[in-house]
Amino acid sequence: MVRFCRFNLSCRARRGFTLIEQVTAIALLGIASAAAAPHLVQLHAEAQAATLDAMAHAASSAMAMNQAGCLVTGHAAVADKCTPQRDCADVGALLLGGLPEGYEVARTPLPRGQEALCTMRQRDTGAVAQFIGLGAGV
Repeated sequence: MVRFCRFNLSCRARRGFTLIEQVTAIALLGIASAAAAPHLVQLHAEAQAATLDAMAHAASSAMAMNQAGCLVTGHAAVADKCTPQRDCADVGALLLGGLPEGYEVARTPLPRGQEALCTMRQRDTGAVAQFIGLGAGV
């Protein structure tokens, strides 16, 4: 029996995708990624805001821990226990590794044993967050 397969597609062995199938798949992926791009930008902005908030909370916690250490030492400067804090901008000395690049704290005086509202700013976005600063040390 002789089979005529010249125009019969079922007789040929398929070895891959046709060009039109590949172009269609790439076009669909392009459309999907274009639709997802705004959400990724929004996620980036949300991540930056969350990082700023976390940094402000870390600064507030560091100030509270330092003040507790200073109360124990009678406000005498002792390494790893009491670091003098007379200004909000001094908080970098309390944070492990210092204040990260891209952040700055506005100068606000901190009288010993008193608290003040400090402001941290993220340079890239200009966003600000506030934290409680506690004056401590000699």
